[in-house]
Amino acid sequence: MFEPSSCPPLELPKKSTSQLSRLIRSWMYDIIVCYRSVMLGFREIEAFRAVMECGSISAAARMLATSQPNVTRLIAVLQRRVSYPLFIRHSRGVTPTPEAEMLFAEVDRSFNGLTEIERAAQEIGEYKGTQITLGTVSAAVSQVIPKAVSAWQKAVGDISITVELRGTQGIFHWVRTRRFDLGLVSPLGEMRDVNVVARWRMPYVALGATRHPGFGETGKLFDIANSGDTPLIVPGMGYILALCEDTLLARMIRKKRSIDGYISLTAAHLAMAGLGIALVDPFTAHYFEGAFDAEVRKWNNAPLFDLVLIAPPDQARSRASVRLGEMLISEIEDVISSCSWNLAGNRQTT
Repeated sequence: MFEPSSCPPLELPKKSTSQLSRLIRSWMYDIIVCYRSVMLGFREIEAFRAVMECGSISAAARMLATSQPNVTRLIAVLQRRVSYPLFIRHSRGVTPTPEAEMLFAEVDRSFNGLTEIERAAQEIGEYKGTQITLGTVSAAVSQVIPKAVSAWQKAVGDISITVELRGTQGIFHWVRTRRFDLGLVSPLGEMRDVNVVARWRMPYVALGATRHPGFGETGKLFDIANSGDTPLIVPGMGYILALCEDTLLARMIRKKRSIDGYISLTAAHLAMAGLGIALVDPFTAHYFEGAFDAEVRKWNNAPLFDLVLIAPPDQARSRASVRLGEMLISEIEDVISSCSWNLAGNRQTT
């Protein structure tokens, strides 16, 4: 027990400011020395707990993989520090004193707390209890994200993930303000104040029902100029025109367009309903080709689709965020490599 009487009495004499400062520093030093004189070391506490649990010094030594004299020495140090006996020796071992029983209750509670900390640390290392928020544009919803989450569950286990479908600007803002751990966006220009993890650039493609007459000859590139009266479905007219570097193509799209689906996912569904040929991103096209037997064709001078994986700026990412990001990258590249129309994706990573 801490003995207040063993420390110097705190008296405040009438002194000058400098003398008083020296006295205060001296008292603080004495208090620290007194406190340190009764501080209990972990090794002493560990030895005490082992003796309490085993009932003898020898059994405690075996439990701690140390020598019996070492345990005896640690118990002696502990008894000197607390200033009261903890064990009564007899021929068959030791018997704890009532004070030892009281101390053991506190020690056991503390060790249980350490066990909980150790368990929590292990679970964090195993990603248990992980919570991730991910914002995404529609291009990654159908295949990339489901496959990445499935890969996580197979490799790691359950994951608590929130996936929000939003526009690029909304995702960008929420990643920048750290409300999203990760974001998959399709920006029109350069992005600042975020961490660009990986970036892919690929051309848009034409999608429609199999053998749609608007495609023309089988195996040929889609030519908007020779598509006849077939309606063109675009995923956001303003967005597509902003991406077009070919001014002639931009004029033809503006003239030809009859349906605006706002996003590729909607445009693809409208095309599969026989309403025309849709201009869609390659990820949506890949999904519809596999799931609905859609026909996909490349365009000449098609506008380019950017898909960018972003994370919050200037911040150490969690291991879970990094791991999920790696899985997203893997799934994105798997889609690119498996496109039947031999799509070439230009990836840049940081």
